[in-house]
Amino acid sequence: MPDMGTMPGDSRSRILEYLKRHTTGSVADLSRGLGLTPVTIRHHLEAMLLDGLVDTPSPRRRPGPGRPEMEYRLTPTADRLLPRNYGELCACLLSVIQSEAGAMVGSALTAAGAALGRSRVDSVTTGRENRTQAAQAFLESRGYFPSWERQGGSVALVFSNCPYLEVVRQVPAVCRFDLALLEGMLGTTAHLEASIAQHDPCCRVRLAGGSAL
Repeated sequence: MPDMGTMPGDSRSRILEYLKRHTTGSVADLSRGLGLTPVTIRHHLEAMLLDGLVDTPSPRRRPGPGRPEMEYRLTPTADRLLPRNYGELCACLLSVIQSEAGAMVGSALTAAGAALGRSRVDSVTTGRENRTQAAQAFLESRGYFPSWERQGGSVALVFSNCPYLEVVRQVPAVCRFDLALLEGMLGTTAHLEASIAQHDPCCRVRLAGGSAL
């Protein structure tokens, strides 16, 4: 297997996976298991140690003379970098609930989005400018990649990314969550004009009272 030391992101992902599968590992273990040179392994482990992804190594006694090997293990911080599949789980749950409870899913998503939206502006002045800034910061932090389109008195909020894409394609009612979220944050009515979930290039949400935003 070729040395992948020139691809730090890939190499570190492989080290994370190895340590998760084996609980602990030394530089020699990782070198043999991943086909990377010891120098490359040490380089990445040092960086991961600084990032808090691996604990300070502890000695591992081995039979015979010689110095003990140092073994590494992951910290709880590393869990956030390991694979997750929340999208499929949420989509399955919502699909089942929708098939059994019908309109309750849409109502629940609307209520949840509105509550979250209102909670984001509780700590700021409720003026339009502050609401807009709070909404922008929140949407950026959640991966919507938001931008604003202003034409005359009309304003639309554009999302270049849908952070719930796998879910919303199976349960379109999830879009109600986003609309209610925006209405709760901005204190205005929101209407969905385009949707990534429907294979449009972006989501576009038209906001009422746009000239004040």
